[in-house]
Order: sequence, then C-alpha cells, then structure tokens
Amino acid sequence: MNAMLTATIDNELIGSPVVDCEDTMVSLTFRTRKPFTGRVYVRGLADDDRCSRNFASNVDQSKFSMMIQNGDCTMQRQRVTGSLEGIMFSLTIVVSFHGTFVTRADRAYRCMCFFRNIKRLTSGVDMSSIGTTELMDAVQMPTCTYSIHAGSADGPPAVYGQVGEKIYHVWECDDDTQGFLVHSCFVNDGRGTRYDLLDLDGCAIDPIIQPDVQYDEDLKRAVVETWGYKFSDTSVLNYQCVVELCKKSAGECEGLTPPTCTSNNRIRRSVADNNFR
Repeated sequence: MNAMLTATIDNELIGSPVVDCEDTMVSLTFRTRKPFTGRVYVRGLADDDRCSRNFASNVDQSKFSMMIQNGDCTMQRQRVTGSLEGIMFSLTIVVSFHGTFVTRADRAYRCMCFFRNIKRLTSGVDMSSIGTTELMDAVQMPTCTYSIHAGSADGPPAVYGQVGEKIYHVWECDDDTQGFLVHSCFVNDGRGTRYDLLDLDGCAIDPIIQPDVQYDEDLKRAVVETWGYKFSDTSVLNYQCVVELCKKSAGECEGLTPPTCTSNNRIRRSVADNNFR
C-alpha cells in the first residue's frame, strides 16, 4: 500500500519551509519539486475554509504560502516571562500531497512566533535632585515613558521630594492601537536594598507604600498617587517597572489590563524585612 502511494505522489518539498511572523498573522512559505496539487491546513481543521487551502487546480506553481491570522484556527497563545518576555503564538500546519488522505509524503510543521512586547522602564528620584527617566528595550515598539511628578499627575517632575508629600507615578504610551499593563515594579536605594511594589499581575504588593495603578479608559495612560517615603539611611529612590503591551483590536488587553486586584492575591512583605521606617 505504501509503495503504491509513493509511486503515485511524484513530488516533494525542497528545503525547509520559512515561517514569517508579522504583527497580525503567521505565514508558512514552502517550495516543491513539481507544481503542488495537494492541500495545506492547520492540524485538526482540514475542513475549515479559514484554516486550509486546496491547490488541486494548480498546474504550474511550486511556491506557496499559507497565512493564518494571529489567534485564529486554534492558534495557541502563551505569555512568556523571564529574561525574554513577550507573547508566543504557535500552531501546527500540515503540507499534504494528497487531496483526501494523509500519506507518508506529507509533512507537519510546528510554527512558532515570539513577539517581544515587553518594555522595561526605569525612573529615579533623589530627594535632593531632579528625577530622571530612562527607556530601555524600545525596539520597534511604541514610545512609552515612565515619569514621576509632584503636586499632580500633570505637575512638574519631582524635585526635592519630602516624606509625606504627594508624588505621582505616570506611565504613558503613544500608540492608539495598543494598551499596556504595568507590572513587576520595585524600588531600590542604589546600594542593594530592594522593595517590590507591583507583582506580575500588576497588583500592589503593599498598598500602604504604593496603591494599585489606575488606568485611563483608552489604556494609554496609567497613574498611581503615593505619599513620599524613603529608605532609612539614604535619600535615593530608583524605580523600575515592566510595561507589557497588548493589541486592542486582537483582544489581547481583555483580562490583562486593567488588572483585577483583591486582597487575596496580594503578597505582603513586612516593614522590618524591607528596611522601611
């Protein structure tokens, strides 16, 4: 049976297919030795017109592309954390040389696209100098800023802050198509002492020091109001947060931002352990 099928299917792939990851779709491009008359489909969805293509009428082409919109055709979406933070899309595409059956000439490819949509923003305040803002990992992404203000969210940059005065942390991104989540924030004294402020979900760890972040409806701006504080033996406060971007049109922001924060998902650290007084 296998020998007969192999004799009938006088065609094969040339080289390895190429996966192309774009903002809105994933494509698989491949070449065959002869004009391709089979079909290409997402595994498990051969009968779904959105997730399959039939080339039975092709007579001369030997290069083809299969394009799938991000999130369609049971495409898996996984949030990746760690040193490489972002979103991983993956699915399996089958290149079949027969119009009905799966044969040993067919090949299945696991297509994976990693979108590094994480910005790590830092900002600093010195109680005796002007605050500074620094943007990192800004490669082909919207411009996002993290700034600290005195008096109001639109006030001047924090200068000569005092313990007990109101201070406003502001995050902004300039892309109307994307929202964001602020998470994994911490403050350190520049000498190795660190105090975590927001957890991985963007919820306040110790609301007494820094409450939950408040987001504008369009998810382009976020603000949190705090009272000025300091470490026991230094006036320097260096802040760092992660800003995770999400595409509004793709529904990526739903369930991600604004975060749902309750007392049950907070991890409180003792004041003594973090050297605050």
